[in-house]
Amino acid sequence: MIKIKIPQLLEKNNMNATDLFRKGNVAYRTALRLSKGEGSRISFDVLENLCKLFDVSVDEILEYVPDKKS
Repeated sequence: MIKIKIPQLLEKNNMNATDLFRKGNVAYRTALRLSKGEGSRISFDVLENLCKLFDVSVDEILEYVPDKKS
């Protein structure tokens, strides 16, 4: 599973979904989903905008978490 770490970045930077929409050049619905750590895909353009906005690398936005097997 891929974990989206945007909620932590927003909190760290005292931002919310509206800030992400306005400052990150991200569609509002996308900003809402990302702010909740939700989503099933992300475009390279959005990923690049997020890297620029938060001044971070991709691995600080996305994290691979192996699925737990029963």
